Amino acid sequence: MLFMELEGKSYKLGLDNTSYGLYNIGGGMLANIWVFIDERGHSPVLEFLESLAAKEMAKASAYIGELKRQGHNLRRPLADYIGHGIYELRPGANRVFYFFFMGNTAILLHAIRKKTDKLPQRDMELCVKRKRQAEESGKHRNVFPGGLL
Repeated sequence: MLFMELEGKSYKLGLDNTSYGLYNIGGGMLANIWVFIDERGHSPVLEFLESLAAKEMAKASAYIGELKRQGHNLRRPLADYIGHGIYELRPGANRVFYFFFMGNTAILLHAIRKKTDKLPQRDMELCVKRKRQAEESGKHRNVFPGGLL
């Protein structure tokens, strides 16, 4: 497991050191994975991921690993474009929303457990707001070794 500390709060992440090494030497479209940091200095995405059951966390981490490996080439059923420059990772009933910033850096903006077929408008609006904030003021941080989650 990889562990990370952000603003005094610890997060346990689902990729082990072997996976980290493989993704870093794997070549291809390697994307940097960054997270949005809110005005309190917290990462809503990391907090959501930490709240998941172990099996869900493993699946979400695998999808994030695929985003790192495939970058812009990641497609359905793992990921999909939802509009306004925002994409979603689709691990089961969970969704992790992201956008690409300055080339091949994916910034994770928001995460939810999807309860209906249609994305709630308030979640889309929050993603658009956070994307704008990240682009304008740098409210994101590369908090993982080599950019990897």
